[in-house]
Amino acid sequence: MQMTQAQKRQFYRDGYVLVRGAVPKLMADQARRAINRHMGVRTIAPGRNPGLNEQPVIADLFNKSPLWGLCESVVGKGKLIAPRAGNVKLNFPDAEERPLTHGHLDLGGKLKDGLLSRGMTLLVVVLVRGVPRPFMGNFCFWPGSHRVYEAAFQQDPDYVATAKANRRIPDVDLPHDPIQFTGEAGDAVICHHQMYHNAGPNHSPDIRYAVIFRPRHIRASENGTATMADIWREFEGLREIREAAMAV
Repeated sequence: MQMTQAQKRQFYRDGYVLVRGAVPKLMADQARRAINRHMGVRTIAPGRNPGLNEQPVIADLFNKSPLWGLCESVVGKGKLIAPRAGNVKLNFPDAEERPLTHGHLDLGGKLKDGLLSRGMTLLVVVLVRGVPRPFMGNFCFWPGSHRVYEAAFQQDPDYVATAKANRRIPDVDLPHDPIQFTGEAGDAVICHHQMYHNAGPNHSPDIRYAVIFRPRHIRASENGTATMADIWREFEGLREIREAAMAV
């Protein structure tokens, strides 16, 4: 399966595409079963969960579902590296209700320590249990933020050094309020790697179940942080969409 022209235009403009039923419900249910079984014997960690994330029932949510073709269609045929694992992310109920205030960019996770890296091309979130309303620990993202941050990085030729020195990304005026991703098991959202995002508050009594994938272009390591100021470098499948937009 490939993205339609309308989906590609939305991805170029807004930085994301929401795909209902991207993963068959049976696969989502099997993944949730594996997660619950794992929780019965081990503690679930925020990041890697050895013995769980690498299981085929988790990795196949991306590698053996329509998500693979959808993502390859924007990155380019033969240009996408299959992730060897997914990242199981469970958002547990908050002790107290809290607001949704801010997000972050995935830049290695250690910017607070003066370290910065960029190794993924896409950020893909798959629901393996329904999230019917906001404030249930939803994946939250700010449409259009990919463009705004690109412009901010382009204005500073030393943006990598600046971010490392300040231990933070620049302040920008985001063009859109955050969207809290709601949907059924098997629904997915495909985001640009420079999408500002976060896990939202969970005011519900339930755990939010999702699996996150970070597929990357075959030259992602080589390109590194240069794509922060050149956000379409790894998206050959959007060449015509970009050329048409720039010609207007």
